[in-house]
Parts: sequence; structure tokens; C-alpha cells
Amino acid sequence: METLRSTGYNLPTQIKRTKSGNFNKSMKFSALAARFARATPSKLHVALPLLIMAVFYWLSSLPGTPLPDDPALYAVFYWVPPSVQNALHVPAYAALAWAWCWALGAWLRAPVAAATVACVIASAYGVFDEWHQSFVPGRYASLTDVTLDVAGAVLGIWLAAWIGPRARIIEPQINTDTHG
Repeated sequence: METLRSTGYNLPTQIKRTKSGNFNKSMKFSALAARFARATPSKLHVALPLLIMAVFYWLSSLPGTPLPDDPALYAVFYWVPPSVQNALHVPAYAALAWAWCWALGAWLRAPVAAATVACVIASAYGVFDEWHQSFVPGRYASLTDVTLDVAGAVLGIWLAAWIGPRARIIEPQINTDTHG
């Protein structure tokens, strides 16, 4: 059986080629998360948090009320109640802070420095995003949203610190059985 090697993370994988020639990629989520958390960041990994920030910018650029000439795609976002939109700030900015913490590992070898800088970047972007919303028709800046953004950033850093050491002890559990 042929063993693949990961191309971007310098980690060997245990994914085996089955008799039919397909690769068996059955893996528990915890093992997949552990593998991702153990990945050695490269300077190109900064693309992930930048992409997340671009998505946030696009979402905050949507007008507060639907306009007649809006694309149909915007209708999906208008049916989400404001209370749910506010609650989504926490996991969204947690993901952003975690992505920055992971990406900054290529430049800052001290985990505390990477975590601090990541939290500052995510929180500052939350402030910038609220300021940006103040110029969008039907939207306004909210101190509550900034507070939720900062809380999300802190949560993301806490999760990165909590998952990071545990990722080293979780062994990847990959199913190499061709039947399953």
C-alpha cells in the first residue's frame, strides 16, 4: 500500500490507497483537528485570516435593509434575526483570532507573543468593522458588537491555547479498513 505525505505541513499521513485505487480518508474529527493544530505554519498561512477578514468586510457592507436592486444572494442574510447576528460575532471573531494565532506562529515563535498579537489584530479589526458599518446605509456602529468581537477574540485565543498542547498527544485515528 502506498502512503501519502502531506504537502504543506511536513506531517506524514497514514492515508492508504485501497485495492480499488481510491484513498481511504476516514478519520475522526478530533484526529483531523489535532493534525491541523500541529501543522507547522508557513508565511503563506496568513491567507486564512485575511480571507476571513475579507468575508467579514463583505458581510458588514450589506445594507441594513434590502434594496430593490440587491442581488438575490443578499436575501439569505436578511432573514437572520439581529439577535442571532449579534451572537454570531463571538464565534466569528474567535475563528479570526485563532486563525491569526496559528498564522503568526511562522513569524513569532513565542506562543504568548503570537496569541497577544492575534488577539490585538482580531479586536482591532472588530473596531474597524464597526466603524466601517457606520457608513453603510441602514447599519450603525455598536459598542455591544465591539464587546462581542473582543470576547470572541479572547475565546479564540483561549481555544488555541487549550487545543494546542492537547493536539500533540492526540494520535491520528485513521481507518485503513477498505470496508469502512
